[in-house]
Amino acid sequence: MDRKEQIKYYEDMEQKELEHQEEVRGVQDESTEPITPRHLNYLKCVLISQLLLEANDELKGSVGFKQNVKLQVNKTSKLLEGIYQEGFNTVYGNNPEMCTNVLNKIDSLIHSIKTASIDELVMIEALVKQYKENKDEINKTQITEFTKLD
Repeated sequence: MDRKEQIKYYEDMEQKELEHQEEVRGVQDESTEPITPRHLNYLKCVLISQLLLEANDELKGSVGFKQNVKLQVNKTSKLLEGIYQEGFNTVYGNNPEMCTNVLNKIDSLIHSIKTASIDELVMIEALVKQYKENKDEINKTQITEFTKLD
C-alpha cells in the first residue's frame, strides 16, 4: 500500500469511528420527522432538570444544599436524556445549526436566570410577559443573531 492509499485508509477509518461514536451517543445526522411541540417539550424537560441541578450546586456550603437532591436530580436528568434522545435527534437532525444556536441561546438565558437576584427575576418575567403581549412590535425593533457554525 502506497502513502496515498494509507492516508485514504486512515481517513476512512477515522470517519467510520466518528459515525460509530455518534451512533453510540445517539446523535443522528438527518431526520425526516418534522419537529413537533412534543419534541420541544422534551428539550425543555432536560433543560429544566439541568437548571435544578445547577441551582442546587449553587447552594453548596449552605444548609439548603442537599447531596441527596443532587443525586436524585442527576438520576432524573440521565433518565430524561435517555427517554428524550430521539426527540433531540429529530430537532437536531432537521437543522443542526439552528438547534445548536437555539441551545446556546437557551443556555445563556438559563445562566441569566440562575445568576439573577430575586428583583431581577421579577423584572425578567415582566419583560418576557411584555414580549409575549407585543411580539410583532418588539420583533420590528430587536435583532436576533445566530452564529454561523463551520
